[in-house]
Amino acid sequence: MGRAERRRAQKNEQKAKTATYNLTKAQLDAVVREKISDELARVKQEATEEAINTAMALLLTLPLEVLMDHYWKKSYAKRIPEFIDHVLEYYEMWQNGELDMDELKEDLWKYGGVKLLVEGDKNG
Repeated sequence: MGRAERRRAQKNEQKAKTATYNLTKAQLDAVVREKISDELARVKQEATEEAINTAMALLLTLPLEVLMDHYWKKSYAKRIPEFIDHVLEYYEMWQNGELDMDELKEDLWKYGGVKLLVEGDKNG
């Protein structure tokens, strides 16, 4: 077998290993769109989970720090576990639909002086 024949055989062998597909532009666009939408959904899910975890950490840690630093300086070691249990209990009640978010926001406004508004909502 000559050098040219060996090269042809090697080239044909490489072609045999490489799969070649013929797709129309529309088919290729559909495949790309599907892959991108799958990746976007995955990234969105990860971002949502991270945001929820951050919110839960803040929900528990910020009030705890305020109580320890300003209200229960001497007794926080004894009182914090019960406080956290109550916070988690209320969170579960909210998840189960037993607490109304609008009523909670109204209490925050009425007793805490803080009004939470959705962006673009002028009435609250």
